[in-house]
Amino acid sequence: MKTNALRQYDYHVWANKKVNAYLQELTEEVYRKEIQSVFPTIYEAMVHIHVIDCNWLTFFEQGGVTDMTAEYVSELMERTNRLAAQTKGKPIEELDLMMSELSVRLRKFIAEHEELEAMCPSGAFQARYVDFIQHLVNHGTYHRGNVTAMLRQIGHPGTPTDFGFYLYTLSQH
Repeated sequence: MKTNALRQYDYHVWANKKVNAYLQELTEEVYRKEIQSVFPTIYEAMVHIHVIDCNWLTFFEQGGVTDMTAEYVSELMERTNRLAAQTKGKPIEELDLMMSELSVRLRKFIAEHEELEAMCPSGAFQARYVDFIQHLVNHGTYHRGNVTAMLRQIGHPGTPTDFGFYLYTLSQH
């Protein structure tokens, strides 16, 4: 199970890096252009992926959360806003670096966590750590799809980041 969780997470990191590299080939005007979509800008979509990944690492390191109190939710919102503010005005290259640094910490957690099959509380709900990791990966995939749609909306093709393409890329090395 750990091998699969790591492979899924490695895919998530690869896909984020691929999108960030593609955005670096475009102008800052493109990824900061305000458009009517899921996010106000492409950049903010990538920030969202980063911020939520940060929150998942905190969640994992704390062993989940047993009580979804108003105080917990308030602290989560404050942390989310603080993390998003840390990206303000940074070029995509710096956001990519922030995402890369986080990915090392998250991957280390996955690789070193003894019981990925163990249940992890999320308020009254519980799921296995491996299920939450899959959710993290799916969340990133969903929002990278938003980025692709936003790019197409403003006249730019996206870059392929689906899991099958990732597996094909691995087979070429």
